[in-house]
Formats: sequence, C-alpha cells, structure tokens
Amino acid sequence: MKQTLQNRFPRRWLLLAFVLNFAIAAAALLPYMIRDGGLLLVAADFDAEQLSYNMLCNNAIKSGEVLWNWRIDIGSDFVSSFSFYTLGSPFFWLSFLFPASAFPYLVGWIYMLKYAVAGLTSFAYFRRSASEKSALLGSVLYAFSGFSCINVVFYHFHDVIALFPLLMLGLDKRMQEGKKAPFLFAVTINALVNYYFFIGEVFFLVFYYITRYLFGGEDARPGADLRKNARKIPACILEGCLGVGMAGVLFIPSIAAVLNNPRVSDHISLSQLTFDWPNYLQMLRALFFPAENMFNFSAVVHDNWYSIAAYLPLVGACLVLAYLLRWKWDWLHVLLVGLFLVAASPVSNSLFVMFTSEPYRRWYYMLVFLLVLATIKVLDHLQDYPWRAGCGISAAVIAAITLYLYVKRDTIVYRKYWLVVLTLIAIGGVALLFAALGGVRRLRLRRPMAALTACTALVAALTTGFTVGTYQRAYTQTIGLTTTEIYGDVIHSGDGLPDALPYRYYFWEPYSNRGMAAYLPDRTSFLSTLSPSIFTLYDALGDERHAITPAGPEGTNELLSVGYYIRNNSDWPDEIYTSFSNGHEQINVYQDSHALPIGFCYDTYMTRSEFDEIDPAERAHSMLKTLVVADEDEATVSTILRHYDAALDGEISQENKFADMDKRREACTDVFDYGTDYFYSEITSGSEQYAFFSVPYDKAWSATVNGESAKILNINGLMAVKVNAGKNCIRFHYSPTPLWCGIGVSAISILLTAIYLLAGRRSRKSKKEVL
Repeated sequence: MKQTLQNRFPRRWLLLAFVLNFAIAAAALLPYMIRDGGLLLVAADFDAEQLSYNMLCNNAIKSGEVLWNWRIDIGSDFVSSFSFYTLGSPFFWLSFLFPASAFPYLVGWIYMLKYAVAGLTSFAYFRRSASEKSALLGSVLYAFSGFSCINVVFYHFHDVIALFPLLMLGLDKRMQEGKKAPFLFAVTINALVNYYFFIGEVFFLVFYYITRYLFGGEDARPGADLRKNARKIPACILEGCLGVGMAGVLFIPSIAAVLNNPRVSDHISLSQLTFDWPNYLQMLRALFFPAENMFNFSAVVHDNWYSIAAYLPLVGACLVLAYLLRWKWDWLHVLLVGLFLVAASPVSNSLFVMFTSEPYRRWYYMLVFLLVLATIKVLDHLQDYPWRAGCGISAAVIAAITLYLYVKRDTIVYRKYWLVVLTLIAIGGVALLFAALGGVRRLRLRRPMAALTACTALVAALTTGFTVGTYQRAYTQTIGLTTTEIYGDVIHSGDGLPDALPYRYYFWEPYSNRGMAAYLPDRTSFLSTLSPSIFTLYDALGDERHAITPAGPEGTNELLSVGYYIRNNSDWPDEIYTSFSNGHEQINVYQDSHALPIGFCYDTYMTRSEFDEIDPAERAHSMLKTLVVADEDEATVSTILRHYDAALDGEISQENKFADMDKRREACTDVFDYGTDYFYSEITSGSEQYAFFSVPYDKAWSATVNGESAKILNINGLMAVKVNAGKNCIRFHYSPTPLWCGIGVSAISILLTAIYLLAGRRSRKSKKEVL
C-alpha cells in the first residue's frame, strides 16, 4: 500500500482537484460578480488597498517607474513598497497582461484561480500520504478553510496559501526521493511571493524537519532515521540558501527596507507569555466554528484584524481529535501538539510573524495544512481511529461554547442571529460527518467519500460566499455606499487628471488610495511598506503614522507642496479648477494659488532639539518658517544660514503662514523634471541658502548642484542641499544599492544553482554506470 501511494498518480486527479476547487470558488464569488456587472469588491482593505495597489503596479511597470515612484504617497522605493503585495506573485503578472483599468473586472477570476491552485498544490502533497479520494477532499478543506475565508479581504494572503504546499512537497521529495530541484525552486517561489510570510514558513519547516525527519516517523520510533537525515541538513540549508538567493532581486531590498519600518520593528516583549481569556475563546471558536468577517464578529470581540480562523469546512476538528485521541505520538501528532502550544503564547506565536508586538495569527494556514493532513489520514483508516469520540467531543465543545455565550449574551454577543447560524453550521457539520462515516446504522451510503466531498464542497462554497456577503454588507453600511458606488469612488475619483508635479494632489480622505488607482502624485496613502523616512516625518510633526497617512498639523499640506485638493463636495475656499463625475457623485478639484512647488529655500535654521520643544500643533508651521536641521548638522549649516530669531523673523503661527510661504516663494523651483531614478530642479537664489525638497530621505539619493557633488541633509525625514547665489541646477540621482545587490545575488545564485543541479545529475549518472 505504501509503495502504491508513492507511485506517480494519474494526472486526471490533479486536473480534478484544480477544476473542483475552481468551481467551488466560482459558486461562491460569481453571484456577486454577476450582480455588480463583472466587478468583485469585498470590503475595507480589499477595496481600498488591493485594487489600487495592483493598478498602480501595473501602471508603474508599464511606464518604467520601477525604482523611485512618485505616486506612492510623497514618493517611495517601488520594489520595497510592493514586494509584500504584488511583485513576486505570479497571479499579479497574469493581470499585467491586461490594462490596469481592467483589474477590478479580472480580480474575481484571478481569485478563483488562486483557490484552484491552492487545491492543486495541496492535493499534490496530500496524495503522497493518502488515497486520491481523501486527498481530493483534503484539497477542498485546505483551500476553503476558515483561514482562507476570514482573509478573503486580504487578496495577497491567498498567493501564500496557494503556493505554500510546494514548500512541503519540495522538502518531502528532497528527503524521500533525493530530488533537489523541487525544494530549491519551491523556496525561490515562496521567497518571491511574500518575504514576510516566508520567514514564518522557514520556522515552520524547521519544526517539520525536526519532528518528521529527525525525531519521529510513521512508526512512532523517535530517532530511527536520525543519523541518515541529520547528514542531509547541510545540503538542505545550502539548497535553501540558493533558493533564497535566486529570489534576492525582491527579497534583499525588501528585508533592507523592512528593518527600518517602525511597524515591524516594534517587537514583542518576552514577558508576554499568555493571551487574555477572550483570545483563547476566539482560538477555540476558530477550530470549531466557521469563520466570520473581521469587521463585526458575532461574539467574544466586536472586531479585530488578527486572522484568527482555522475551521475545516463541515468536518471541523472532529477527525483531528480522533487522530490525537489514538495517542500514536508519531511526527504529525507531536507537531500538532507543539503548534497548539506555540499558538497559546504571544511570545512563541510571534515566531511566525517576524516577532512583531501585534498578536497576528496569519500563520494559521500552515496549522490548517496539518489539520487537513490528520483529517485525511483518519478518513483512510477509519477503523484505526476513534472518530465517533472525535465527533462527540466536537459536539460537546460546540455546545459548551454556545452555552457560555448564551450566559454572557448581554456582554459579549454582538450579532445573535449570525451566532445562531454559525452554531447550526458547526453542529450540522458534525452530524453530517457522523452520518456519512456510518455513525447512523440505517444510513449506509454506497459512496461515502463522494457524498462527504460533495457536502464539504457545498459548505465551502456557502461559507465563503456568506463571508464575502457579510463583509460587503458591513462595509457598505459603514460608509453608506453600494459596492458599485465604492468602485466609482475608489477607481474613478481621479479620472483624467494630469500629472501635477512639482505639486501634489490631496484627496478628501486617504483610506481609499484614490490617487494610486488614478496613478497620481497624492500626498497621502493607505500603505505601511513605504519609505521609512515618511514615518520619521510624521513622528517629528507629532502625528504618528501607522498604516494611513495622517492629516498632520496645520501647514503640513503647504509644506508638502499640495497644489490641488480633490473633494466630493463644494465646501472648500478655493475656486473650482475642474469637475467631473466618478459614476455616482460630482468630484470637484480645487487649485491652491498659494501652493509652493517641491523645492524652496531657507536663510535661517533651528536645531531638532529646539524643534522638539515646539507645540506639535505648530511644528509644520515651524518647518515652513525655518529649516529644521539635526543637531549634528548645526556646525555645517551655521556657516551659511542664520539661526532663527523670533524677534527678527516673526513668530511661528497660523497667522504668519502665508507670509512664510511668500518668503519661501522668493527662491523656489522654476523648472522641475523627474524620472524613476532622478529629479531635477532649477532655483535662482539671491544668496547662499539651503534648498529644501519634500522628498523622503534615503541613502540611495545623491545630489549635485551645478555639476558639483552636494551633501544631502536629512530634514526630519526629507532632504535639503546647499545652493549658491544665482541660478542653481540641482540634480538628485537615485541608485538603490539593496536592489542592485539583490539582482547580483539572484544572477549568481541562478548560475550556482544550475552548476549544483548539473553536478548532482552527473554524479547520479556516474553511480548508475558503476552499478
């Protein structure tokens, strides 16, 4: 039997796994697409981030703006900004074949493809340990698990879900068959797709290797293959390094940027050993109840975005419990118990989420993968496992949680109707599973696995479809727009507007990334992977930035050269520059006649220490008034600029804002040009001064003034250079060293990989000839 399972299986089963999972996804998503004329919108991050990100990347690559991109907030490195979301995804490159404007109509079909690929890759792995029929069911359980369901709002997560099984399959082929290429290329693919998830996957693979290949096995004899498999560790590490190296073009610049990103540099404290009770209750519900939308849970917590879900459609945790109740203590048993313990503590949980302080459970897709494996192992050998006890315990846990929530209904139950629906699905799944497996003597199915797979597919389609629907309903009720109106609001609120640089646009709120969708230089964004210097700027202004650009104190727009304000109403002091409809409402564009271009000069300065003493409400005004330099740069600047004196230069205040802007306009950019690796400004100055540019500081920038090299000062995360009296031709050049290193490492790794694989092939051929 074991030998049979290891043989190459018919390709028709692979095709069946692909088609079945595609069909389930189509059943879940097509009703919404048909209703909305081919569009797929879900809610929140999906509508505001995923649509605009993919459209911006499509436009950026086709226009060649792939180094520094001026349409990402006030400017950011393109590769490190979007390697987390799009650039390493094969599904993105499929959409790249079409115009950016087509993406909202393509995304539904690509989503179906992601589900289908998840089913295909997981089936390929599961088939090595189970029958075709069980593996087919397992592919549905994995592709449509509660984790996939709750994260339908995070489109890019599904790239990871779809391609993670290749890592597991590749490692098994390496260890069991000695095939190097599958593991090597699986590492490359996953490292390219998402560096953040990949780091968690590395920790998972280490645990998997130790439990399965060093201290465990199918026969539950720890250490039986310890020596043989331990000798393979150096080769696996080498192949893993080559795989990561081939992905270096994205992986290296991404890691270099993320190390300076405050959202991930805020690490967890080692003292956080346990979660609170609501977290543990959520984790229990994640295993035994279908997933919900994270906008508004039915119970325990009202909302959070931690992705706490691991439910297997219909079967839940029934057969996982049966597997554990056998007390076999093989590698899978040990690894499952170990992962449950890891999940129970914030410190160990952070292993899989880059040690961040946020208690994300975005690694649960790997736990789900093992839950599915345990489930299908039981299905293949029902007589060896106490599956009835597993169903009984599951029913008892569901009942106990429901009873607890009923008792606490006035304090922790938020949507009673939906809680009842989820409970009925959960308990109904247990009952159906019990009946299908022969628990009801009068019900003897001729094809129990076919019936179970059909029922599971139906539940998967319903739960996924219902979750999309509840996301849509919650979001549309929150913002007061229909899904098609949201489409017009996000996609068409910047239609036809010209490039404004050296000025920027400012949309009426930053959440929806309208500027990105229209490929415009927008002052704001909803993006957390942009230039670290942008975070530095808002920290300095006293208005901390997280995922969304804050408005900043009064004067921030003027400091950052906002020349056009885009509003969905007429409540604005400036005259209307132009108007148009986004499909459901009129959009007005207002031009600020007082706006400063990117690039203006100062003849006074203050130090950062002095700046920090100013009321945060006046800090943007102070940056308009005088150049704020780092304390260590004072000696350099003081030879050119005079120290700011309130008596001579006027007080820092809202009342003096326009006077300060007029002063800056005396020596500002007359000519401006830019590209993906440079920008150019001509400024005529009456004396030696410092020219300030509201472009994020980065070590990759270098500058020349009139052809001579100039030192760039870091001004609260932005840039300034010394200019001379008279005309100044200022040129900044952008050369991202991490990207060039990444390209070089990728090229070298590809060459070394080819040599390594060819050498291995010749070695095997020589051994065969000797034999």
